[in-house]
Parts: sequence; C-alpha cells; structure tokens
Amino acid sequence: MNRFEHFREVRTDLAALLGGVADAVATPRLFAQDGEGQRRTLARLIARHPFLDLCYLLDAEGRQIGDHVGASRRRERQAGDGADRSHRPYYRLAREATAPVLTEPYLSSVNAHICVTVATPVRDETGHLFGMVVADSELDRALALLEEDDTRRSFEPYFKIFYALFSLGLLAVSLALGLHAVIALGPVWSTVAVLGDFSAPFQATILFTLALAVFDLAKTIFEEEVLLRKDIRRHSTTRRTLTRFIAAILIAVSIEGLMLVFKFALDDPRRLRLAVDLLLAAAALMVALGLYVYLGAQAEVRLLRDRDQRRNAR
Repeated sequence: MNRFEHFREVRTDLAALLGGVADAVATPRLFAQDGEGQRRTLARLIARHPFLDLCYLLDAEGRQIGDHVGASRRRERQAGDGADRSHRPYYRLAREATAPVLTEPYLSSVNAHICVTVATPVRDETGHLFGMVVADSELDRALALLEEDDTRRSFEPYFKIFYALFSLGLLAVSLALGLHAVIALGPVWSTVAVLGDFSAPFQATILFTLALAVFDLAKTIFEEEVLLRKDIRRHSTTRRTLTRFIAAILIAVSIEGLMLVFKFALDDPRRLRLAVDLLLAAAALMVALGLYVYLGAQAEVRLLRDRDQRRNAR
C-alpha cells in the first residue's frame, strides 16, 4: 500500500489532528493584531508542533496576509505576502465551511514535496468571514505523527546507510563469484581438456548461479530497504519482501537442481534421485510460497474490511 492509500484510510483522524492544531489560534483576535504579532503567534504554533512546515493567513478574498512562517528545518526564503490564493483548493473548500478542512495530497509549489494543507475559516458571531489560518504539513511527516512513528523515522536514514553498505558488500561477493566462474571456464577452451569432461562447465555454471543469486539478494535488499518507502505496519510490506527473498532462493535452487540432473545423468545415474529430490523440494517451496501469499492477502483484506466497518459504525 502506498502513502496515498494510507492517507485515504486515516483521513478523518488526520483532519481532526491538523484541524485542531490550526483551530487553536484561529480567532478574530488574531486578525486584529499587527503583522509582527501575527507572525509571532504562527511561529509559536509551529514551534509547538514540529510536524508543521508552513503557516500563513489569508483574508476573506483569499489574498495572503504577510509572508509564510516556516519551520526552522526549512532553509528556503519564506515569502508570499499579498499572493492571491483564491484559486487554491483549500481556500474554495474553507470559504463555505464552518470547520477546518483538509485537502487531498498535492505537490507543494513552495518546497516541491507531497503535502497536505489544513485551512481553518475564522468567522464572527454573524458568520462573516474574517479570513483563514492555513497550515501545511508534509504527507509523510503527518502520517508518521498519526501512527506515532516519528521516532523510528528519525533513525531511518541510518538504517538506509547500513542496508546500502551491506548491499554493496553482497554485490562485491557476486562480482567475485562471477570472476571465479569466468576463470573456471578456462579449461573448457583449453587444448588439454578431455573430451566428455564436463566438470569445468558444471563448476562455472554453479558459480554463475551463485553469483546471480547473491546479486539478486543484494538488489532486493537495496530496493526494499533503501529505495522504497516501507510501511512496516502493513502485512503486505512484509509479504512482498519475504516473497522476493524466497523467489531469489527458489530460482537458484531450481537451477542447481537442473544442473545436477544433467551431471548425475552423465557421470553417476545412481545419484540421480538426489537431483530429483532437490527439484521436488524447489517445487514444494514454490507451493508453500504461493499458499503464504494467498493466505496473507486474504487475512489483510479481512483486517481492512473489519477496520472499515468499525470506522463506519462510529
């Protein structure tokens, strides 16, 4: 499941969380302050809630009041005073609303990250719109906060470095095995090679197969743990990773079993049963893997259905 699907599942809770934060300062008194007072109020809001990226005010016509107030981790210049935001989705939603509204994820024009925006309309007793308090949060950061996953995310870059180094180590092993396989092919082309002696090509094939299996393992680790964004709370994430690992092993075992069939058929037919047993073990592993994937998918569908039913019953 990607982060957009995750967002749709938790949108109600996320809207309540971010909306409550912005609603804490969304009062007519805020719009009566001078520019410096408004900026201090928004700066305190961001300081108390580090998952926010930007805060700013809009007037009733959707024009920005003052520059953005950004989090300390942001290094780009904060600007925007007087910008017309009336075309933005959050303004059109909040203009007719009486409670905070949350947008769909979108690409921010300020920092080019996928983010969500909460807009809280500020009205007087008669319903007249003073303006809006708008707050942006990166989608990943907001989801991590909702899942109480922000501590793990702070260590995630170090985990990625660790996995990247191990992937490079496995890649070096794969290259070394491939080099030995090339060297093992030498007797095949040698004039002293005995006709009918298949030891050299079999040895080279085994080394090439091991090199391929180790390379596929390094590739899987790098893709799963370094390049891809993983939601460790989802069974599908674990199922996908385990499936890729087992598939790599299954391919290597199947090739080895096939090579042993040819080798024993030529050299020692009495041991052919061992090669057949290896192929049968590979077939059993494939059946077990298919059963695991099917049952895991069914269990996850059932969990999602139960969660949707509980959410609808609220």
